[in-house]
Amino acid sequence: MSAPATSERAKKLTVSGKLASKVPLAAGTGLTVTRTDVESQKGKALALVKTRADGGFSFTDPPPAGGKVTYKVSYAGDATHAPASGSGSDAVEVPRKATALTLNNNGKLYSYGKDVIFTAHLGMTYKNRTVSVHADPFGSDKPKKLLKTAKVNSKGNLSATVDMTRDTTVTAVFSGDARSAAKTVKSTAYGQVKVSTTASRHYKTGKIGSTTYYYFRKNTDPLFTTTMNYYSGRKQRFQLQVYYQGSWYDSGSEYFALATNGKSAVSLEAPGESGIRARMRSSYINSSSGDTVNSTTHGAWKYFTFTN
Repeated sequence: MSAPATSERAKKLTVSGKLASKVPLAAGTGLTVTRTDVESQKGKALALVKTRADGGFSFTDPPPAGGKVTYKVSYAGDATHAPASGSGSDAVEVPRKATALTLNNNGKLYSYGKDVIFTAHLGMTYKNRTVSVHADPFGSDKPKKLLKTAKVNSKGNLSATVDMTRDTTVTAVFSGDARSAAKTVKSTAYGQVKVSTTASRHYKTGKIGSTTYYYFRKNTDPLFTTTMNYYSGRKQRFQLQVYYQGSWYDSGSEYFALATNGKSAVSLEAPGESGIRARMRSSYINSSSGDTVNSTTHGAWKYFTFTN
């Protein structure tokens, strides 16, 4: 038997072959034909085919389903001939109609822990209306997780919620059907870290203009304790700036490791003189902070000054 390698769906294709035996077979010998495809996985019987005088035969069929289609031709045998069957050396590949599938929120940045709704939208399909949504958080410690598998609603939508504690790739999968091709789409959204800093060893707080300052004695070492969601090997960047003649100037930055409880305490050396105004902030810097599972996040500035 021989059949075309590819053919359009619902368009007639031709399968040909030959039934041969040392004991000749009469012309018009009947052969049964079975077509197997995604909709008829146990096989569907087609019209009987008869041989020509030389044993050759051919038939046409418009395959109704896309994907792999196989034709099998069988001879039942008679008193002097054993049964026989054959199929094309390769299945016919029938293209399916492209499927429209989209997923929102790609490239968006969210604050730590925000519940974000990802919505997959499925276009027209033949029969299957089921979509699966998976979430794959960055980092090897959290595996990919199936969030939901269900039929889309009347608008073609299926939604699932992701707790954005780190950068996450969300995948929507449509497995296809007899006439609609399978489709997978991805959306990567980005999650910041949760960062806060508290000051200690100050003797009061007060405002300079509209800004709240921590007041330290000139011989007291300020202590700033930063809390950040922990990840193995993570460090916070401690940045210091000094105020001079109406402008803020960088005084340096340094990375400090987080303890397993997510805390990092940094003590500054007392300047020994009054009147100095400064500010600090702690940040997570993607990659430079020791990992790449979150997006760069800057904490709030903490303002402080020294007095006698």
